[in-house]
Amino acid sequence: MTGGISRRTFLQLSVAATAALGAAGAVAAGDGRSYVSGGFAPGHVEPDTWTYSTCGFCGTGCGIEIGTKDGVPVAIRGTKGYPVNDGLLCAKGIYQWKIITAPDRGKRPLIRKDGKMVPATWDEALTAMTDKLKQLLADYGPESIACYNTGQLCMEEFYTLGKLMRAGFRTPNLDGNTRTCMASAVMGHIRSFGTDGPVGAYADIEAAEVILIAGSNMAECHPILFGRVVKAVEKGARLICVDPRLTQVSRIATINLPIRPGTDVVLLNAMAHVIIREGLIDRAYIDAHTTGYPELEQHLRKYTPQYAAGICGVPAEDIEAAALLYGRAERSLSMWVMGINQSVNGTIANNCFHNLNLIQGKIGKPGCASFSITGQPAAMASREVGGSSSYPGYRAIGNAQHRAEIAALWGVDPATLPDKSPSITEIIDAILEGRIKALWVICTNPLMSLPDQNRVRQALEKLELLVVQDAFETVDTAQYAHIFLPAALWAEKSGIMVNSERRLNLLKPAVKPPGEARTDFEIFLDVADRMGFGHLFPYRTTEECFEEIKRVTRGRPNDYSGATYARIEASKGLQWPIPDERSPGTPRLYADGRFNTPDGRAVLWAVDPIELPEVPDGEYPFNLNSGRVQEHYHTGTKTRKVPELNALVPTAYVELNPRDAEALGVQYGDRVCIESRRGQIEAKVVVTSQVAPGSCFVPMHFGEGPVNRLTVWAVDPFSKEPNYKQQAVRLRRV
Repeated sequence: MTGGISRRTFLQLSVAATAALGAAGAVAAGDGRSYVSGGFAPGHVEPDTWTYSTCGFCGTGCGIEIGTKDGVPVAIRGTKGYPVNDGLLCAKGIYQWKIITAPDRGKRPLIRKDGKMVPATWDEALTAMTDKLKQLLADYGPESIACYNTGQLCMEEFYTLGKLMRAGFRTPNLDGNTRTCMASAVMGHIRSFGTDGPVGAYADIEAAEVILIAGSNMAECHPILFGRVVKAVEKGARLICVDPRLTQVSRIATINLPIRPGTDVVLLNAMAHVIIREGLIDRAYIDAHTTGYPELEQHLRKYTPQYAAGICGVPAEDIEAAALLYGRAERSLSMWVMGINQSVNGTIANNCFHNLNLIQGKIGKPGCASFSITGQPAAMASREVGGSSSYPGYRAIGNAQHRAEIAALWGVDPATLPDKSPSITEIIDAILEGRIKALWVICTNPLMSLPDQNRVRQALEKLELLVVQDAFETVDTAQYAHIFLPAALWAEKSGIMVNSERRLNLLKPAVKPPGEARTDFEIFLDVADRMGFGHLFPYRTTEECFEEIKRVTRGRPNDYSGATYARIEASKGLQWPIPDERSPGTPRLYADGRFNTPDGRAVLWAVDPIELPEVPDGEYPFNLNSGRVQEHYHTGTKTRKVPELNALVPTAYVELNPRDAEALGVQYGDRVCIESRRGQIEAKVVVTSQVAPGSCFVPMHFGEGPVNRLTVWAVDPFSKEPNYKQQAVRLRRV
């Protein structure tokens, strides 16, 4: 309970109040799910204008309309008939209009003078920034400069930033916080299918007979998608849940597999073993469309359910039952998120999901997919147009032919384009080693979101130039900034977002940015002009930029040639590839069985799990897991500005199993110190059987209890994604 009201009660009351206000309808499920259909938050002011847009939170990509009165945001409602959410919104979505008018919005640039941040003009701030960057380029070269961005800009901003950093500054040091959530999914797609890109569509949820959800508390992190899963289950679909933590997903599952943390690869290998043993494979598909099957079949022989049970900590008969349920269904769908990706085993676990579906020919068909769900509203756009670890059009950084193609399109010498792309953890290490002198942080909060906070803090303190570009001047990382640039939010700009099912949707500005704040697009172009790179950017609007993006992606896997702003809005989103103006879009990839590998075949990978970087021991006996709650998002920079949401989950807490709570002598509401080999935090105790004995869970949203002070500095060897889900800690009562 918080403030005399529980999370569940609050959400249900919100829905009831909305319905009483005449909303188009509401649903409040007994398991705590809560969505609002076509309504707005209680106590709203009736808008005089509604503006078409896209939700600015998770990668679900809900269609929304922003309500304004006299030019001021007063409400948000879901777009009725939009194919993703059909008017439904989660708690974060329906209250996000309150973020736009938060009092700590950045309204003017700031420059650090005599240790304090003081107001400056845009000319003063950008002159100081670009003068320092020019000096560093002259003294140390392009590799002394780095940029770390986000998954929450629009496509055109990602494209412009990538072009600025790689063709303008010529630095390889460009990465995004997408590295911390989706990099393992990206590498899994590339290794199995040849290029990145989720293969399925949300409509596969309704079409599937069996749904496997792993490493995802979808009810809290992607609640609209979970609502579609619930409806599918109510209509007869069977659900398999794989998660060490008991969640609302596990409560409605036909089979629940609460495996030990970090044992997903073993479980998936065992399921594939059973499917092969029982002859549930599609041999014709395997022979025609894959490589590596003989090696995989041989490799999986040791992965019996009995062998896996001893490692995973779940009964062998449950593993067998799950494999048979999945394998015998004509239409099976697997979905996963951060519980899979954020591990040293993230990439190979993704490959194991793809193996599971490829050996059954369950790719590119209705109700069949191995479907990685994205965490941020435009993380897909960043991946597609070169905002982080690739060149636009899914062109690989290390591929000389791809660099030559993009150089020709941009009119630059291919020899000047970087051929590598360091990850953010490598960038932090390079700062500590003195090789990187300047960091430009855009719409993200690395002090809170990267692992081993003390290490990151040391790096930020060492920089000669830290520029923080954000909508909020109070974002944690800004306390170390030399220059702060105030940026617009999603409701104040135009551009394209791309969701987990490859659906392009439009942002349209409903209000103007506050004070002197500018869109990220405008800031990037201004920096380019001041650095002497303006010739690289013949466009001045996002719509003009999208026309260039279409030329750059023509003929590539993510071909947008047939899309326009007007067509995207009229169609309520389009799924790429969209090769021409007659194309309705493409719901599923690889329906023809041809993949983006050199021989056109998908690759089956025979893999064993990688040893975890840290496991519980006598000194640190608990495994720490971290993640999100429905009310908050990422480091809380936005959602903690909403009183109705923050009142429900106002501070850090740790979930403990009743057995462990008793052993520690603590009860609900007591405070404990949680300590790892890297640091310690304090949090309130929540006693619950949702976590297994020997495990604990802490949300990631709270600066006053930053869980990433505890997390280990270790990454997946293929994707370089940090290992957030398994680290050893100890607890004591405060």
